[in-house]
Amino acid sequence: MNANPTYLKNIWESRYFWIHLALADIRTKYRRSLLGLAWALIQPLSLTLLLSFIMGHFFHSPMNDYAPFIFSGLIFWEFITASAVAGCTSFINAEGYIKQFHHPLLIYPLRNVIPCMINLLCAFSGIILWVLCWNPSNFGWSWLSFFVSFPVIFFFAWPLCAITAFIGVRFRDFSQLILIALQIVYYISPIFFLPKLFISSHLGFLIEYNPIYHFLNLFRMPLLEGKLPSLNDYMYVVLASAIMWLIVWSFARRHEKSVIFYL
Repeated sequence: MNANPTYLKNIWESRYFWIHLALADIRTKYRRSLLGLAWALIQPLSLTLLLSFIMGHFFHSPMNDYAPFIFSGLIFWEFITASAVAGCTSFINAEGYIKQFHHPLLIYPLRNVIPCMINLLCAFSGIILWVLCWNPSNFGWSWLSFFVSFPVIFFFAWPLCAITAFIGVRFRDFSQLILIALQIVYYISPIFFLPKLFISSHLGFLIEYNPIYHFLNLFRMPLLEGKLPSLNDYMYVVLASAIMWLIVWSFARRHEKSVIFYL
């Protein structure tokens, strides 16, 4: 991979190919499903109702306030984890295409992230309706920030998926290791634990320096508080994304041509 416009141009010129693959993955996943994409909303919503009922009693948090907090955390965490896990087999599943066509390898992680983003958008529609029904006062100009936040999280997930793809094609057990790592990150991030619990337990550093917390704030601040995300949140997520892309560039420059030998 060369960090030049030619490589990016090749990705763009092959857009009909990777868009077709991404849409085919969506169709395959929900083939003969009665509810189809609605499952992207039903699954996190059902878990949200369970967690908000149980954990809300423990933390003495009203369900109307706590449920959207959990729901927003679950749908975005599912997007991140699905992108990371899918990347582990991204090149392996595309073995036939890689051996037949000379496309940039980054289109295959991109192919995996697009269905995850479509699922996220479907689930996000649910929390939008929830907030509009229960907390309509939070609706305002701050919601325009979503037009920035969604591309930001997409361009974080794409390199994340690419990194796991480069590692996963060489080390086939990596998919199991990444699941363990994601479970650890899940419990040290404010997915369903309130940030104040970390702070009161003198574990505030687990969220302050945790990019997942700042990614969640890009959506939780407008949805749950009707405010724009802070500049600090944007700085953390942009820095995290830039680091991910630097890692991808390093991996691709060294290993892109050798990937075919591990398939």
